[in-house]
Amino acid sequence: MSYNYKKEYAKWKKWKDKEEALLKHYDVPNKKILELREFDKYQFNSNRRFVRNQNTTKEQYFSTIPSYDKKEFNNVSDILDSIEDEALYEYLKQEEPILLVIILLKLQGYNIKEISNIIKVPISTIYQKISKIKKNFHDF
Repeated sequence: MSYNYKKEYAKWKKWKDKEEALLKHYDVPNKKILELREFDKYQFNSNRRFVRNQNTTKEQYFSTIPSYDKKEFNNVSDILDSIEDEALYEYLKQEEPILLVIILLKLQGYNIKEISNIIKVPISTIYQKISKIKKNFHDF
């Protein structure tokens, strides 16, 4: 992404002209308006130098993308409350509580080995429970 000086300057100039018209309307002295213009021009140029030399990496780019649709699950009831399909809700509600805990920890970003250490269940059992729900989930 390159910096388009001409475009940014046009936006700045348009904003500055509106501001100066407003200041003149309120009888601000011309000397003060010129001082403000010089200060704002200095700010604009310093920002331009920074942005122009900034190397945008993937981390910077993706950290600025808002995540409006991301839900946080802090407990099992949060998961159940977010399910809109009644049949799936009833199925999960009737399942073993350990399965819901596994789902919760998986949604929070833990891997299978970490989940195994947290809930003190063998890794193979966790894989079996996940495959069971995947198999039964196809019905929904």
